[in-house]
Amino acid sequence: MPITINECIKSDDPLSEDIFECLVTFKEETELIDFKIAFENTDKEWLEITKDLLAFTNTFGGYLVFGVKNATFEIIGLPQDQLTLLVDVNKFIQKINKNIDPPITRIRSKQFKKDDKDLVVIFIPPSYDRTHLITKDASFIHLSGKTQTVLHMGTTYVRRSAANHMMDSRDIDDILNRRIDYFKHSLLEKITKVVEAPKGSEIFVLSEDRSNPEHTRFIIQDAPDAIPVKGMSFTITPETNEQEIAGWIAMTTRDPFAIPHSAITWRWYRERELINLSNEQRLWVARYSLQAMTPAFYWLKDCDAMNISAMLNEALSDNGNINALGDIASTGAFLGNKFHKTLITRIGKKVTLLSPASRTIPHNGPKALFRADNIKSNSKNLYEELNKIAQSSKELKSCEPTLTDRYRAQALDCHLYAQDNKYVNKNT
Repeated sequence: MPITINECIKSDDPLSEDIFECLVTFKEETELIDFKIAFENTDKEWLEITKDLLAFTNTFGGYLVFGVKNATFEIIGLPQDQLTLLVDVNKFIQKINKNIDPPITRIRSKQFKKDDKDLVVIFIPPSYDRTHLITKDASFIHLSGKTQTVLHMGTTYVRRSAANHMMDSRDIDDILNRRIDYFKHSLLEKITKVVEAPKGSEIFVLSEDRSNPEHTRFIIQDAPDAIPVKGMSFTITPETNEQEIAGWIAMTTRDPFAIPHSAITWRWYRERELINLSNEQRLWVARYSLQAMTPAFYWLKDCDAMNISAMLNEALSDNGNINALGDIASTGAFLGNKFHKTLITRIGKKVTLLSPASRTIPHNGPKALFRADNIKSNSKNLYEELNKIAQSSKELKSCEPTLTDRYRAQALDCHLYAQDNKYVNKNT
């Protein structure tokens, strides 16, 4: 089950029953979630909800939960007329987009029941590739007859500190940086590896040959029509995991944002007991795993606290995946309360993306942060279960486990391999 709202947003099913339980028990408004007691079908209400959706989609996405008091988080429920209004997502979107361009189109809405009361959750995904603006002024009339303009043409909103704010120059910079990261990662996923090469090198194209085994599936072809790129060339696929890991370390050393896709880190984890690495290389793989939300404690075996703390600080600095912030900070909890507090402080304003429970070390120890504190089965059964999850991911299209299996694998990895008595500095 997800433990942060951002994990919910990134889920394969952002409106599942598990995620609904996570939302209604979160009991804190943040940049990613807003609670509303009701929804009145008035011009004023529609304009205010338009601001909400603009703010969420222009920032990190998020949830609107209707039927909950936003101060006490008491579950109130909604009457039938409001339920009907909110769950008809097509009409809802049409109403919202009257004053917006480009239109917001990927909103989802779902009705849930809690304590015998009906609630509605609206999911707003982030718009990484566009910014939605207000295209015309929009007003409502008070009972007194006075007209008040709520939306102003040419402006828009972002979400900060649990509230909507009109976009300013700093927000534009943030949006541009996120967009650059989004397109960069989208591009890198479509490319193999590019490395420096002597001038005059010929340009080749790697194409996939599905008739060959997976590890030799890419072949090199001439590309006479390719545009020459001076000083650049494609690499040949490494023959072993050790070679591949060494290659990624070399690339990340040059570019901190050059990190392997999570499908790769899961493949390494499946084959972990066959991979022979130095402690320094294990720290790198642990870093990649944390940034990709793959189990990491196996790789930290025999590593000392000083080197682990340095790795975690680097992972936090270079992390482009907001989902991984919680895993990085929670791993730091095994180095002690003081270091964990330091990581939480370094996260800064993004700490609001984490659940309140993950911001401190639980009284029953840091394993609780990975949901590993209540695991009771014997080690052999747990080891077999962990391997089954890792191996099953190989059969999936994404080469990664489902979100539920991923959380379970992280818990099992923590239970089996994390050191309860903290990691020690072996050089002191």
